[in-house]
Order: sequence, then structure tokens, then C-alpha cells
Amino acid sequence: SQASNLALLVAKMQTNADQVEKDILKSEEMLAVDAENEKKDLPFQHKNEISIKLTEAENLLKDLFLDVDKAKNLKHLQAKEIEKDIIHLHERWLKDCAFYRDIYDQIDDVSLMPRINWGLILNQKQKELNGEEYGPTMVDLEKQIAAHNILHKEIIAYSSQLCVGSAGSKEKYNAFKKQYNNLLDNSKWRRHYLSSLYMYMLGCNNELNFLGEEQEKIKKQDWSDHIVDPPHIRRHYE
Repeated sequence: SQASNLALLVAKMQTNADQVEKDILKSEEMLAVDAENEKKDLPFQHKNEISIKLTEAENLLKDLFLDVDKAKNLKHLQAKEIEKDIIHLHERWLKDCAFYRDIYDQIDDVSLMPRINWGLILNQKQKELNGEEYGPTMVDLEKQIAAHNILHKEIIAYSSQLCVGSAGSKEKYNAFKKQYNNLLDNSKWRRHYLSSLYMYMLGCNNELNFLGEEQEKIKKQDWSDHIVDPPHIRRHYE
């Protein structure tokens, strides 16, 4: 009786596993088609059909995991190998579900996310970048560096919020993403220029301070006949 039950159980598991594999293969074929449609901005063809296939596979996988536990209890000799095959099918199903979300959910979530006026925000930040000065004094430059660090962090923070949902459509998202990348590049260049200018002005100030100190030494130098080493003093002066 136990052997008969085990044989029926294994046959059932084989049938279900074959069906899961068929559903996964069919889903992957249709996902590949709609992935190409997305790249070419064509309408999707198989969204509902893929959803049905993946749901059917999910239900069968649940049964398979329950049945493999029964097979273990009935001391089936290949229960561990069967379990590995089921786990492999489950991992493949998970990858297909993730691919499904990547293709379709970004469109479905558009109506659920708050809209952001990215055009106004990005234009405003670009104006701030274009209107900023460089120097002219060291104090001014230090203030400009501090202010730009704050602005640059704001621009970087926009990256996680800029998506299809907040833009309103895929076409708008593509346009805003291009504008954002340009803004981010401009911000990086300004940060680079500010840093470069700061190091240059710092070097100039150090040089001026050194020359000032040398000038004071020359002014205070005793140029009378009491000079201990006149040639050395003259060379230093020259």
C-alpha cells in the first residue's frame, strides 16, 4: 500500500513539474517578445497571458513542495534529488516574476505615484548653477564651495525620485533623465572648478605671504658697514 501511494505521488509530482516547466518556458518566450516591444515603444502583447502562466506555475510549485515532503516521509530514495529539481524550478520562476515586474509594473505604478514637476525643478537648479560666480576673494570662494556642496547633494538625491511614475509617462521620464544627467555633469564640473580655483588661490596666498615676509626682512636689514656677510646679504636681496 505504501509503495503504491509513493508511486502515485511521484507520478503526480512528475506531471506537475512538467507543467511548471512548460509554463515557465512559455512565459519566457512571451516576456522576450514584450521586452523587444518595450525597446521599440510598441504596445505589449502578452501581459495577461504571462500573468496567468506564472500564477498557475506558482500554485503547482506550492503543491510540489508539499508533495516532496510527503516523499521524504515515505522514505523515497531520490527525494533529495527531486527537491533540488523543484528548487531549481522555483528559482527560475522567481527570475521570470522579477523580469515581469521590470517590464510591466513600471507602467502600472504610474497612476499610484505622486507627480513631480521635474521640468521646473531641473530648470531652477540649472539657473542656480549658471548664475554662480567664482571668487573673487578667498572668503567668497569658501562660501561658494559650501553652498555648492549643499546644491550638489540635492541634485544627487533627485536620482532616486526620478522615475516613470513621478514623471507621468515613459516619454517624459526619458526627456527628464537626459536633462538630469546634463545637470549632474554641470554640477560635477563646477565642483571641480571650485576645488581647482581654491588650490590655486591658496598657493598664490602662500606665495604672497612668503614674499611679504621676505620684504619685511629686507626693510629691517642693517645696510650699514656693520654687515657681517655683505655678499650673502646682497645675493639674498637680489
